Amino acid sequence: MLYAACKVEVETRMRVFVCSKEYKQHIWDISKWLTSNESTFSLFLSGNKGNGKTTLVKALHSLYSYLHSDEFYSSGGDRHELPHKGFKIIDAKGLVVLAKAYNNPTKENAATVAEYKRIRDIEILCIDDLGAEPRESLHYGDIVMAITDIIHYRYSQQYCTIATSNLSADEIAEYYDERFADRLREMARVINFGNEPSFRINKA
Repeated sequence: MLYAACKVEVETRMRVFVCSKEYKQHIWDISKWLTSNESTFSLFLSGNKGNGKTTLVKALHSLYSYLHSDEFYSSGGDRHELPHKGFKIIDAKGLVVLAKAYNNPTKENAATVAEYKRIRDIEILCIDDLGAEPRESLHYGDIVMAITDIIHYRYSQQYCTIATSNLSADEIAEYYDERFADRLREMARVINFGNEPSFRINKA
């Protein structure tokens, strides 16, 4: 099902799905993680630009939506129950914008603050392009460490978090800090795309 979702994701962008031996192995490894009893509750996809990490995340989102489609039409359940049902994809820079509002709530940014709270406690959160954002941001004199804060929070709650990055696991420790990297290693199954060729390169 995940393989089929990846194929559809590529074809909806009017591209031909080319599944290399390496990419097929990544799909298989993620599928095994999804159906296993291992202790990791998150996923970290690292490696070169353009080699299909975001495509896999979007395929996982589509698969989640398909498998839970009947739930979205039900009025039952407690709205205040945590984690909130759902699967949200947001890029790291976008998360920084939300975190800045959350750290300085006003009447004007109330909707943005509510969105941050919602995705902080969502069942599955994907942070795309980890490391593309500034590690620290100044907002009205306050230092905002959006990615570090939300990863530590979701680690403590054991909420499923998927992250993609062009940085390796070692580079993550250098960019953030060793404590952050240690948390990520403990909570996440690492899928290393390494230096596999970019699918964006025109091979004609």
